[in-house]
Amino acid sequence: MDNSELSSPLLYSPAFSGDDVGDADDRYDSLGKTSKQHTSSRSLTSSLLATSGSSSGGDPERGEGRSSGIDAPAMEHKMSGFMLAVLIFFTMSGGPIGVEPSIRAAGNLYAIIGFAVMPFLWALPEVLITTELGLRYPCASGGVRWCEEAFGPKAGLLVGYLGWISGVANNATLPVLFLQYVLNQFYPHLYDDINALLRYGILVGITLLLTIVNYRGVEIVGKVLLFVLVISMAPFLIMVIMGIPQVNTDRWLQTPNGETETFNDDMLDLSQSGWFPWQYAAGIALRPFINNLYWCYNGFDQGGHYSNSVTKDVFKRGMAGAFFLTCSSYLVPVLIATGASNLSQSEWTAGAFATAATEIGGKWLGNWMVVGAGLSLMALFFGEMSADSLQLMGMAELGQVPSIFATKSRYNTPTYAILLGMAVILCLIPFDFQFIIELSNVGYCFAVTMEYMAFFQLRIRKANDIQLLRKIGNSMLLIPTLLFNLLVICLASYVTYIYAVSMIAFGVVLIHATSIWRCIKRDKVGATQDAKGATPL
Repeated sequence: MDNSELSSPLLYSPAFSGDDVGDADDRYDSLGKTSKQHTSSRSLTSSLLATSGSSSGGDPERGEGRSSGIDAPAMEHKMSGFMLAVLIFFTMSGGPIGVEPSIRAAGNLYAIIGFAVMPFLWALPEVLITTELGLRYPCASGGVRWCEEAFGPKAGLLVGYLGWISGVANNATLPVLFLQYVLNQFYPHLYDDINALLRYGILVGITLLLTIVNYRGVEIVGKVLLFVLVISMAPFLIMVIMGIPQVNTDRWLQTPNGETETFNDDMLDLSQSGWFPWQYAAGIALRPFINNLYWCYNGFDQGGHYSNSVTKDVFKRGMAGAFFLTCSSYLVPVLIATGASNLSQSEWTAGAFATAATEIGGKWLGNWMVVGAGLSLMALFFGEMSADSLQLMGMAELGQVPSIFATKSRYNTPTYAILLGMAVILCLIPFDFQFIIELSNVGYCFAVTMEYMAFFQLRIRKANDIQLLRKIGNSMLLIPTLLFNLLVICLASYVTYIYAVSMIAFGVVLIHATSIWRCIKRDKVGATQDAKGATPL
């Protein structure tokens, strides 16, 4: 497809040509980067796509294939846009599981408005940016490469580190959310009163089980992934079909009841308070409401990891399909569940979708929804842990983190990278679901803001004098998205600020320590080579 056919104002200029890809790769190589640096990231996408029936059509170690600028017709690409959309969907969403706190925080009306507006305020700009940068700089490392292109290797390392922190924290929400679904459906009397030690023990067991399966190298891809999609989304589809005749539109207009909602994330005294003066507006508890919406819709930049494994047309269709699948899987079930059930605002805790399904279709439907939620969350956990561990292994191979994280098991999985991710998860699962979401969101805010800044920089750098003003004007459409990022950070609690400052400070130390270690290693290598090359007297 010719670039002039791209109609979005955020997509790149018609002046961009296939030759630019080669130029981009040359600039990338000039930074000292080679294809080996992205072998670990590519191994994840290659395994996913190969099992799904695609081929990169080249030897990745030699730089052949999509990432080297070879045109799509020269490659064998059997991957469909639908399958890519499903892969991205299970990388960043997995369905409407976990959206209930938004309804509890804002009531039916504002929750519906939120899920109707967020696709355009947040998700669509992120999809368009990922599509543009993925097409211009096709690489399995995604945002890491974009930031390296714009600001250099240190920025790439920082965004990779922030993405890893955010991903591991996000993975910690999944066992917690599954347990809440089980308790809400089968043991409602324990939902709020479960012993903390028992709760932690169950979550540790779930985490260990999923980690062991991941360590063994089991991947949910191809036909298995389609099976998970059908089983996990079918109960929501059935609920929608059965619930349409039961919808009372007056329920959609219910506003917050005016009561202060208390969310059980106060294990630390400062975790419920922050400096932002407007924590409530029109009865809406802004902090949990905004954080839950943000958590639901972020992550479309993960699609950039597949940009070098499929053709341009497939990549664009996959990103568009993932956008439609994700947004519809949130809004439609929320409309039906709020309109066809009698759940009050305070009853919309995590796991309440199963209660709504039971009320609409019967106990069997609610039970099926819990099973579907388990399968979906399992797929999300495996995908996130695989991506995080492979990223850490790749950083170890580059010398950015200790080399022990490059150690592989007999199953060809990164042993210590998986163990470190699991250790962080075990530290986070004692906290409440909503609080872990906030910790994950703040890391993602910084990482995606760096990606957006890279987008601005790369747009300006590629523009000539005539195009510059138009490109800057189009990029200004992202201002509302960046302001929403700022709102997420402003609403955070003091504990989250402490976490964020510590996270960023450690990242800066890591960058400088890596630079110093590389200089020392380079000097040692140079001295060794000089000694070997010296002529004996």
